[in-house]
Amino acid sequence: MTTAATPANGPRLELDQSVVDFGRVADHETRNARVLIRNTGDRPLTVRDLVPTCGCTTTRFETPATIPAGGESAVVLDFDPRGSGRQEKYVRVVSDDPQRPNRTIKIRAEVIATLTAEPRFLALGRVDAGAPVVGSVEITAALDGCELDFAKLDGDLATHATSSITRLNDPAEPRGVWRVDVNVDDTVPWGWHTGSMLVGGTVETETGERPITMNFAMNGSFEGTVIANETMLGLQTLRPGQPIERETTILRADGRPLACLSATIVGGPPGIEARIEPLDATRTRWRLRLEGAAPVAAGTLGGTVVVTTDTPENPVLAFRFAGIVR
Repeated sequence: MTTAATPANGPRLELDQSVVDFGRVADHETRNARVLIRNTGDRPLTVRDLVPTCGCTTTRFETPATIPAGGESAVVLDFDPRGSGRQEKYVRVVSDDPQRPNRTIKIRAEVIATLTAEPRFLALGRVDAGAPVVGSVEITAALDGCELDFAKLDGDLATHATSSITRLNDPAEPRGVWRVDVNVDDTVPWGWHTGSMLVGGTVETETGERPITMNFAMNGSFEGTVIANETMLGLQTLRPGQPIERETTILRADGRPLACLSATIVGGPPGIEARIEPLDATRTRWRLRLEGAAPVAAGTLGGTVVVTTDTPENPVLAFRFAGIVR
């Protein structure tokens, strides 16, 4: 009598731990953990990929990714926290295990902020495009032994601004308080502008000095004789091919008539047009309208609508638009 062959067990992936809890971690620290991947099957197991859910977690193999039957391989997880508070991150382990090809390693941590700041976002608001402006944040050390020594600006606002750091409390105090000023000059052109600021320094730890940093976003609407309801036309999240209809109103701050001569899209995707038209017979108010359809491919979209006027103080207006297709 002939009997059917028993199918092979095949490769089987097992983790020695599916949860890594780092406990309390200062945001300037880097922690790592070693997780064993075991092959409890009777055929070689191939670990095809390790996929972290965010950039604060990276992975390293200590041994090859192909594990023989009954063998094991160690993966090192490096956790470089960003932000603060209770955090959970995940690493997906992708293998050729026919029963469970995907396994997840969960990383937990209570991240303690080294620095706190108010405000956390540098919103300059509506600013006269022909006048300087100063934006400030106050930063407080949450741990002893912190020093701040640089503030670096980036983005299109950076070419028109400088930064400075001032210690506000006695340097003998173990926890410093600083004010960081961003001085924007009078050369910023009309329109919506953005930037970022990286503030950094060091903190004394038991193992020596460690770098510390804090990031701030910046934005502002720089206007003047000519103003608008909105200078940034946010398109939010769009479906592929979704119709686009967005508008804003343009006028002079003193209420006098003006002429908007043209509206041209620069750097935007095909399929979107800009139209400009007066809203009243005296031509004191104009409507800028963005219309068309979102691209069919997923991704970010954006551009600038350049409007020309007959106003000598603001002959060129630049309106940003941005969205995401998914």
